[in-house]
Amino acid sequence: MSEDWTQFRGPSRSGISAEKITDANATDPMPELVWKKDIGCAFSEITISGDKLYTTLSEKTDSLSGWEYMAAFDAKTGNELWRNKIDSIFIDKDDFGDGPRSTPLISKDAIFSFSSYGKLTAHSKTDGKQLWQVDFIKEFGSTTPRWGFSSSPVMVDGVLIIEAGGTEERAFTAFDPTNGKLLWAKGKGNASYCSPLVAEIDGQTQIIFANQRTLSSYNSKGEVLWSFAMKMNGPTSMPTLVDANKIFVSTVRSSGFIVVEVKGNTVTELLKAPTMKNDYSSTLYYDGHFYGFNVAALQCISAETGEKKWTKRGFGKGSLILVGDKLLVLSDKGQLIQVKATPDVYTEQRRFQAIQGKSWTAPSFVNGKLYLRNQTEMACYKFN
Repeated sequence: MSEDWTQFRGPSRSGISAEKITDANATDPMPELVWKKDIGCAFSEITISGDKLYTTLSEKTDSLSGWEYMAAFDAKTGNELWRNKIDSIFIDKDDFGDGPRSTPLISKDAIFSFSSYGKLTAHSKTDGKQLWQVDFIKEFGSTTPRWGFSSSPVMVDGVLIIEAGGTEERAFTAFDPTNGKLLWAKGKGNASYCSPLVAEIDGQTQIIFANQRTLSSYNSKGEVLWSFAMKMNGPTSMPTLVDANKIFVSTVRSSGFIVVEVKGNTVTELLKAPTMKNDYSSTLYYDGHFYGFNVAALQCISAETGEKKWTKRGFGKGSLILVGDKLLVLSDKGQLIQVKATPDVYTEQRRFQAIQGKSWTAPSFVNGKLYLRNQTEMACYKFN
């Protein structure tokens, strides 16, 4: 079964593809390279709808200025189809990388991008033409985070949801996707680097934000379902849904992670452990275990106890997705490693140099093909 990769972390916003890839070993040939292209700097994932790819990029006009763009590419060739300016370029003062951070959201007729300086833009899928734009700094008094606006939008019940970090209790916002009209704005908190989780819990579709020290849930009408004070601060990676009603939250600037349980809009902390400290890369949940980066070490831990099952270093601060029962891990230097998702032992099946340079963006996977990008290039590899 194949689903398009239309938003941050894929079809279910979990970093998981329902497709399958075959086992491999180190002597097998590397997957077929379909194409490789240069691309301007950004951290956005590659989103896929039908025969087209969509992502953001940037280009400098000189050392201090330039533009951020929303762009579309042919999935078969990687050739650019169109691009549209969305904002001035964000220049990273810490030299981690310039340009957009947020991953675009694809709907039936439009694409929604979010610039590093807080401009939410709707684009026509046909030619990228701007349909509407909302400036969060101007409209909501939002403050640009040190490393730029980074949260990725989501569509729930036909409503466009995104963290705004606005003043006057306008931290979280909802818009009419057809015209950009504000439908509601709720909550306190400055803009963070964390994207909202969507989960069906107790028969309710819940939009869950992890902002500073607060974990909170809203429905698509903007009604508060619950709020929970966390004993950690500033999650960057997205929360992970565990089974039907548990949520994993981790941050690199804390004592580790927590798992909370939601029952009847009452939240209880079930587990706290130091064995998984996520930086920017989000953790996966699969078959009773968490797979993710504990700072710069790939780890598997028990979701029930937090016990460490195995650790593997050498990837730097990488990222990962799950395809079937295989982890596809991208090192921060562009190596792609296929690992069997089992808690028994670290089982590497293949590795190859997929792209060159600093690679901090998680891969995407559709129709047997893996799509990768970093700050200088993107590539497509055929697995099946």
